[in-house]
Amino acid sequence: MSGAERRYLAAKKRLDDRALNRQVLAELRHLLPPGSARVVEVGAGLGTMVARMLEWEVIGAGEYTLVDVDGRLLDDSRSWLGEWAVAHRLPTETLPDGLRIGDLRVRLVEAELGSYLEAGVDSTADLLIAHAFLDLVDVPATLPGLLRLLVPGGAYWFTINFDGETIFQPDHPDDDRLMRAYHRSMDERVRYGRPAGESRTGRHLLQHLRAAGAPPLQAGSSDWVVHPGPDGTYPDDDADVLGHILDTIENALRHRMRPAELADWVATRRGQLAAGELCFIAHQLDFAGRSPA
Repeated sequence: MSGAERRYLAAKKRLDDRALNRQVLAELRHLLPPGSARVVEVGAGLGTMVARMLEWEVIGAGEYTLVDVDGRLLDDSRSWLGEWAVAHRLPTETLPDGLRIGDLRVRLVEAELGSYLEAGVDSTADLLIAHAFLDLVDVPATLPGLLRLLVPGGAYWFTINFDGETIFQPDHPDDDRLMRAYHRSMDERVRYGRPAGESRTGRHLLQHLRAAGAPPLQAGSSDWVVHPGPDGTYPDDDADVLGHILDTIENALRHRMRPAELADWVATRRGQLAAGELCFIAHQLDFAGRSPA
């Protein structure tokens, strides 16, 4: 993963903080066992969810396993989490396979998800987390293996699942055509020889979870809504996130749109971002529930 991708993951933490559905989160709290918990997070990225779970006092003790295919990103997560812990005055200890933050042991596991599931990992997790990740995998093929990571009746929390709406304001005459092509690029994506997600993962998860014997106990929207304040400045690191999103769209459409058409749209949007005029909405869904008993 590039340095730009790592900076993006760090920058979007506070946007995700605002977006995560609080009713779904409240349901998750009820599903977790008292005391320490064993957590597995797939596609864990920089480890920002670990920090969030500690900040929000969802968990405080136990073992938290971060699984990601990018070993360099996991190395970055060790340093990022260590710096976060120091800033929050939490005791930290570097471990051979991760680190300890207070009473929480964090393990770093480098593995491609399909291979990780095929290896037959023991079903020992009390909580399974997939954050902004399930829209990057073939959910019907992957979900049964994911749920087998949980103890019977264990909890899952699947968050920020993209659901087919990418909206920019002000309107641009090419918006509809470009966004259709952008969403189609998600539907046709392949990674590691496997289908890699789709543009309407959020709504389809409702049925996929039911078919897997784990219907959601709570679901709700977790939309990203980014807009400048009255003075034209963006809160938190939202301007950096928007810049990265524009990069992502441009790269995805480079061979799908006429160059001049794409260049005009991107230049217009970048100008609006620089002027503090660009607004952005992405529709997403969160889910919490239990694995089959």
